[in-house]
Amino acid sequence: MWLYRIREGVVRGLKSVLVGAATLLFLVEEMLWNGLKAGMQRLGRLPGIRLVEGWIARLPPAGAAFFFVLPASLALPVKLLALRMITSGHFMRGALVIVLAKLAATALFARIYVLTQPALMRVAWFVAVRAALLRWRDWAYAELASHPLWAALHDRLGLWRRQFAAWRHARRGWGRRWRALQRLKRWTQLRTRDS
Repeated sequence: MWLYRIREGVVRGLKSVLVGAATLLFLVEEMLWNGLKAGMQRLGRLPGIRLVEGWIARLPPAGAAFFFVLPASLALPVKLLALRMITSGHFMRGALVIVLAKLAATALFARIYVLTQPALMRVAWFVAVRAALLRWRDWAYAELASHPLWAALHDRLGLWRRQFAAWRHARRGWGRRWRALQRLKRWTQLRTRDS
């Protein structure tokens, strides 16, 4: 009986740790994906990049598949170089290179996914794999959503986002006031000089 209770406690504890780690991973992924996708969309407004993106969006499925796997292919040599840096004693530099390569590859992948999705949706295996991954993601989100730790972390993150947005809004207001004060100061200096 007591062994069963200990086992149940250990299982519950492990589940909480895994749910906590998965929750943080999903939340960070959601923030990064949305932020990086929006950043790449803004970058895509530049004239030269807009032309390249238009060309990629018009590619047939085979060309779209090439560009779909390109970000991971480009990031691999950089990550291998970073591992070499870590093994040669430059742990912080290597870790930073890995993080930056991951961010750049994720940003590029997010944009290329948006551009190539219409062409790739004509490929049967891509549609099947995408559907399976989305089913798995929905199942994982449903499992996480049923756990109290998820709700607590999700609520806390929402509170932090609202506080950060309020802080940024207030800071922007002070910046406008400061610039108006500087313009007023220059204007009064010009008037006193003219008189």
